[in-house]
Amino acid sequence: MARRLNPVQHRHHHTRPWVAGGISCAIFSLMVGCAGQPQGEPPLNDRPAEAQTAPASPADESTAVASALEPIPSPADALAAASRTMQARARRLVAPADPVAVDLYTLNPTCEGYQIEPIQVPRPQSMETTVGLILAEQAIADLVLSGYRASYDLERKTTTIDIRVARTSGRGLRSLSLCEQKALLGSLRETLINQPDWNIDAVTFTDRGNALVL
Repeated sequence: MARRLNPVQHRHHHTRPWVAGGISCAIFSLMVGCAGQPQGEPPLNDRPAEAQTAPASPADESTAVASALEPIPSPADALAAASRTMQARARRLVAPADPVAVDLYTLNPTCEGYQIEPIQVPRPQSMETTVGLILAEQAIADLVLSGYRASYDLERKTTTIDIRVARTSGRGLRSLSLCEQKALLGSLRETLINQPDWNIDAVTFTDRGNALVL
């Protein structure tokens, strides 16, 4: 007679599949998280964003193009200007054959007034010589002059000086500061007006024939 076992003894204890799968996924996630995150580094969400270079604005590009197009002063022009300055100052030390005294008005260091310096120039073309001396002795940065022309209106007692700026000059006459205007144009005006023998009441300036308004 076969022995019949109690059904309770044949009941197997099985782990539910979804529980085992969940445990495995949790263990795998912990392992991957520890391996993928280096020790000592902050979480990805807490890391600062990398610095990015801002693209150049149109205004910056325009400034760069304008700077590239600006005329570059020629070393030959600068050397010629320095030579003219030295020659003009050296001429003060040479007594002309038929001299005449002229009071040269130059801007003082404080840019507030003019100081008078008596010089000797040749009597013939004394006014043209004086104007040439003043222009040659100017040392304004990046301004290179190539020459000038002077004309005199006897009826109006007015002298017009046409100043020529070199094509390669880094600056023009309209870019002069107030002190630079006084040093160049003011010195010419004061010198010419204050010479009684020249009978000049007014001085006007032009830039290659165009009226110079500063």
